[in-house]
Order: sequence, then structure tokens, then C-alpha cells
Amino acid sequence: MQPQDAIFHQAEEAKRAEKNKARKEKLQKLEKSFWRSFLLTEDGKPKSGLLIYTFCLSFVFLGIYIVAFWMVIEELSDPLASLPPVLGNLIQSVLVGVAASALSGLMHILLPDKRLAFGTHLWLALYVVASVITLAILLREAELIGTMLMFALWFAVIPLAMGLTVTYLLYRRDYVPPTQMEEKPEWTKYTQRR
Repeated sequence: MQPQDAIFHQAEEAKRAEKNKARKEKLQKLEKSFWRSFLLTEDGKPKSGLLIYTFCLSFVFLGIYIVAFWMVIEELSDPLASLPPVLGNLIQSVLVGVAASALSGLMHILLPDKRLAFGTHLWLALYVVASVITLAILLREAELIGTMLMFALWFAVIPLAMGLTVTYLLYRRDYVPPTQMEEKPEWTKYTQRR
């Protein structure tokens, strides 16, 4: 091997080692951030199952909200046409909020983890806030931002606020931390009244 080849290989090795070091540092920073909750443990289990489940369910509920709005607008546009637009929009938003809240309540009853419905709606609230901020930055004109905020009020804020309220109240009523459930002796379950 010629000296030039050896120098070239050493330089390649140094570059590779530097890339590996940078990659490891990036992974360490990622593990210390919020996103580490989405990574898996050495056993292949999620570090935060609640975060992953609520994140995935938020997309399901996003679809539910879209379908509910489509159905309400499709079915009630003509009957509500005689009402003032503000009242018609309010009725549609409230109906979507009631439908989504009912599904959230059903999910809360059926699923054993009582944090899922509320966590799902927290994700949806995060999406709405991020969307409104992003659109406000992109639009930049006060009139366009005002129109966008009215649209967000009717199609996101009102139904989502209803869903958040219902799921939070259900969460407060039913959630028992696992440590409290384990501390009670076995015989106490027969003496509690419902």
C-alpha cells in the first residue's frame, strides 16, 4: 500500500469516526428531549405508551371531527339557511361538539385507561394552536387573520372546547392513579359504595 493510500484511508476513518460521534451526540440530545417518549426501550416497548396512544387516537378523532362537520353541513345547510349565519354556525359547531363529546365519553367508558380521551383532546388542542399560529404568520394581514380566526372559532375552538371539557370532567371523576389502587387492601373493594 502506498503512503498516499494510507493517508487517504486514515482521513476516511477520521471522517467516519467524526460522523459517528456527531450521530451519537444527536441521539443523546434527542433522548433528552420531548421526542424520547416516542422511542422504544431496550425491550422494544414504548417509553410512554400513553403519549403514543393519545397521539395516534388524535388522528382518529381528527377524522371524526371532519366527518361530523361534513355530515352536519351536508344535512343542516338547507334547514338552517333561514337563520342568521352566526346562529347557524353556532348550531352546527355545537352539534359537532356534542357528537364528538359523546364518542369521547363512550371511549372513556370502554377503555380501561381513563386518561386516553382527555390526552387525545389535548393533542387536538395542540394542533389547533399550532395551525392558528402558523396561519397567522403566513397570512400577515389583519383582515385575513380575522377571517381565519372566525373560521377556527366555528370549526375548531367551539367543538374542541366542548370535547376538552367533557373529557376533563370524566378524567377527574374516574381516574385513579395506579399507586392508589395498589395501596388499598383487597377487602376494601367490598366495602366501597358506588
